[in-house]
Amino acid sequence: MMADNKTPKMQKDGGIKTGFFSEMYDWLSSVFSAVLCFIIIFTLGVRLITVDGTSMLPTLENSERLIVSDLFYTPQFGDIVILYADKLIDYENKTQGKPIVKRVIGLPGDTIRIDFERGIVYRNGEALQEEYTRTPTNLDQGFPDNTDVVVEEGKVFVMGDNRNQSKDSRNLAEVGQVDIRYIMGKAYFRVWPLNKFGAL
Repeated sequence: MMADNKTPKMQKDGGIKTGFFSEMYDWLSSVFSAVLCFIIIFTLGVRLITVDGTSMLPTLENSERLIVSDLFYTPQFGDIVILYADKLIDYENKTQGKPIVKRVIGLPGDTIRIDFERGIVYRNGEALQEEYTRTPTNLDQGFPDNTDVVVEEGKVFVMGDNRNQSKDSRNLAEVGQVDIRYIMGKAYFRVWPLNKFGAL
C-alpha cells in the first residue's frame, strides 16, 4: 500500500494556522491589557500637564509635557509640583485661579528667610544650595527681606527656578503660601520633547 503523503502536510498546515492565530490572540491580549492598565492609571490620578511659561527655567521650558500624579503623594522639599493658585489672575482667560508649576521650598513648620541683596534663600537657618536656579533670588515681590517667615500648617512655600521671572509664594497677594490640598500632583517624568524624555 502506498503511503499517503498529503495527510502529514495537511496536519502541518493546520499547525501553522493554529500557531498564527494563537500568537495573534496573545498579541491582542497583551495590547488590550496594556491599554486597560493605561486607562486605569490615568483615571486614578495620573495626568499629562503642559508647562506654561518660563518660570521654571532652566529646569523646565515652555510647552514641555510632564507626567504628574498625586497617588499616595506627600509633599517633600525640592519636589516639582503642579498646584492650583486660587488667588492668581489668569489674564488670558480673564478668570481668577490657575494651575502653576513650582518647586517646593518650605514645608509646614519650616522657617524661610531670603536675603534679597545676596540672593540667598535660607530654610531653617541653612542656606540652600540651589544649582537648579537660573539666577540668584533678588526679586522680593513684597516678601520681607532677611526676615524669618514660618510656613503655616497645611501649606507649602513654593518658588520657580527662574527666580526673577516667577510669580510664587513671595507674592503674598497673588500666590503666597499654598494649601497642600491645592497640589494637583508631583511631576515625575518629562515626556516631551522626546530628546529630553526622562525622570525629573
